[in-house]
Amino acid sequence: MINIALIGYGKMGQRIHELSERFDAEIALRVDPVAKDATAEIQPDQLALCDVAIDFSHPEATPGHLQTLLNLNVPTVIGTTGWFNEIDEVRKQVTEANGTILYGSNFSLGVQLFNKLVARAAELYGKSDNFDAGLHELHHTGKADAPSGTARTLADTWIANSESEKKRHYGISESGKPDPSNFYVTSQRIGSIFGEHHLKIISEFDDIEISHKARSRDGFAAGALKAAIWLQKQKKGFYLIEDVIEQIV
Repeated sequence: MINIALIGYGKMGQRIHELSERFDAEIALRVDPVAKDATAEIQPDQLALCDVAIDFSHPEATPGHLQTLLNLNVPTVIGTTGWFNEIDEVRKQVTEANGTILYGSNFSLGVQLFNKLVARAAELYGKSDNFDAGLHELHHTGKADAPSGTARTLADTWIANSESEKKRHYGISESGKPDPSNFYVTSQRIGSIFGEHHLKIISEFDDIEISHKARSRDGFAAGALKAAIWLQKQKKGFYLIEDVIEQIV
């Protein structure tokens, strides 16, 4: 049995809690400033009873949580997006604190394998001037960031594997032609969509689309629980979900 501190008790946190028994895990601590029956702030004495933490909170709160959890030497899985801008700076922070952190913009196995599919598509299509590509994502109206962390990751995967000099750019201007030096990412927030990501690849003769649609939150919750179980057994360091997904599953 693994004891988990759950940082953030919104819809994702609640679903992780509901699935925890299936993975022989117990939620020993819930931290959320507004949720009922949760501790408002991280308490070091309570955290000492936990083997690992999972953060699905709010992008404005996560940097503070990260520093606190590093200071307390608690291995932590971070699934909150919208706060993570400079990977090298975060990696340095974790290294200096001698901490153990696993970050992922998406903990769904299907999404992580979809990312590998995007990488292969970039190798096949992205190196040719005959093809143009862009990414569109959709989420529910309660999502706090745009574009999604997953969309950022997928766009960067395309750029890296197509060996392109393009830069990831969010949104389309209201007037003027698009800049051919940009890889465009767009978003839509509507209803209760769990998450959709659509990669469009266009040529004069072709219309190709590679898509992933999440059917529920369970895929993300199960992946986060698997990641937490995996992380507590690892040596100290900074990990990205896309680099270790095969080990986790």
